[in-house]
Amino acid sequence: MDQFLPPVKDMIFALEEIVGKGNLKSNPHFEEFDSDFLETIYESASEIASEIIAPTNKNGDEQGVSLSGNKVTVPDGYAEAYNAYVEGGWPTLSCNPNYGGQGMPTTISMPINEMVMGANFSWAHLVLLTNSAIRAIDAHANKELKDLYLEKLVTGHYSGTMNLTEPQAGSDLSVLNTVAEPNGDSFKISGQKIFITWGEHELSENIIHLVLARLPDAPEGVKGISLFLVPKFHVNKDGTLGERNDVKAISLEHKLGIHGCATCVMSFEDATGYLVGNPNEGLACMFTMMNDARIGVACESVAIAERAYQQALSYAKERVQGTVHSESKRVTIIHHPDVRRMLLTMRSQIEVMRALVYVATAEMDLSDLSETDKKLSHKIKADLLTPITKGWCSEICQEITSLGIQIHGGMGYVEETGAAQHYRDSRITTIYEGTTAIQANDLIGRKFIKDKGQGLLALISEMKNSVDDFDLIDDDLETASQELHNQIERTENIITFILSEEKHREYLSGAVSFYFLMMLGTLIGGWLAVRSIEISLKALQSDSIDSDFYEAKLISSKFFVLSILPKVNFYADSIEKGADLVMEMKEELF
Repeated sequence: MDQFLPPVKDMIFALEEIVGKGNLKSNPHFEEFDSDFLETIYESASEIASEIIAPTNKNGDEQGVSLSGNKVTVPDGYAEAYNAYVEGGWPTLSCNPNYGGQGMPTTISMPINEMVMGANFSWAHLVLLTNSAIRAIDAHANKELKDLYLEKLVTGHYSGTMNLTEPQAGSDLSVLNTVAEPNGDSFKISGQKIFITWGEHELSENIIHLVLARLPDAPEGVKGISLFLVPKFHVNKDGTLGERNDVKAISLEHKLGIHGCATCVMSFEDATGYLVGNPNEGLACMFTMMNDARIGVACESVAIAERAYQQALSYAKERVQGTVHSESKRVTIIHHPDVRRMLLTMRSQIEVMRALVYVATAEMDLSDLSETDKKLSHKIKADLLTPITKGWCSEICQEITSLGIQIHGGMGYVEETGAAQHYRDSRITTIYEGTTAIQANDLIGRKFIKDKGQGLLALISEMKNSVDDFDLIDDDLETASQELHNQIERTENIITFILSEEKHREYLSGAVSFYFLMMLGTLIGGWLAVRSIEISLKALQSDSIDSDFYEAKLISSKFFVLSILPKVNFYADSIEKGADLVMEMKEELF
């Protein structure tokens, strides 16, 4: 059965043991860190995710959304789930206390985002993008806009969207055509935007669109883009809603997956909008929202992979087929070695992905809140980890949801079981908020070559120091540590290779950027897995009451190190040996 139960224990493990209690406590809004508090809040969130939101997932996929006039009809149960989420105060956790938020670190709210994304991937996009819109408005809008809009966004009475691309633009925002004409203390926004997630619906009282547009005298290219807040309904100075603005959804996209999510083509016809930030600095403002959303997409990659794993595991324990050497009777397929291989491949990578998302989120928190002398180092690390986390997690998610179908066999390929939905839904994660290629080019160009590898080398140094500090209390840990050391050394060779070769090999960075991202994601994953091995061994030697949890964690982490981490060598070989071939074939020969 396609049921979902958030893995609360593993979430807390990733936070307390991998991110570390010290890093959590360093946030001034969470100085009184308490494990019991985490367990209580996550168990409560797990309940609403599994019992209220998750049951809407399958019918959301089957019913889909529809547009009639200005109204989008949503699947059954969506409104009840949204109301329960808002009434429970869940949108407010990591938001500004001055506007109704609870001020917790994003690191603490990210597991709850994961829960709702795993519960219903389509429905949860509404929550994810609203959080990102809040972050951008809080960081860049003037006080008047904040006072009028933020509290309603924070409490979930309003929702938010991100309006970037246009039919002729795709990912190239330099050619967007939407215009913003000055009109007193506001602007008239005209143009069309595509792929706007939850651009129209009636789940919230109002929808706040953040729109990229050009002022009449703006310079060409991305330097001439400004950001505007465009409400669905005008908001009066006393906070009441006025007439509808001249913005509407004119069609819904028909998509491979996320059928229960309204992905809209939006039309702005002299719609009233308000400038956010300074003129012609809209892209910088939008990147506050986009970077937040990129980590969010990495988190949703974990979430949909986790749901696919849970369903595959349940099926493997129930489906009777074939025999094994030690048994004469027919057995459930979890007894077959290859099914075990697939399940461990899924589980081991999900656990590492989750840890990586939480670590990257913690670095973003620390870069915002740390003292001046530590702020820069945390920001460099957060900037480096963002494209790796988004790109690697979303790519691995494709493998995991595909394996979920494979474990089901023919029953996975038909829609009846729901396994195919996870595969279809997950496909968007490598495209959302910048494709994997965009993440990879950002990583190798801006985050690596631009600073001559200093940020990455600092992270590599941190890994090496932690390997040296491991208490080698077991042969398994010693073996894992040696494997990690070998792959760190291989990565260092690649760092030297790229920095020395890219200056006189025109296409090198573009040709190898994907392999570079995947190599680093796998390496960092191996580092987190080895840390999990050490933690699990110490817990087992101390006769922990959670011995089953730590034994499973030990085996899955060892599997990652011995079966997944060696892929670093594959990616490294591809970087060294395959780059020139990428551009060698003439276009007409393809």
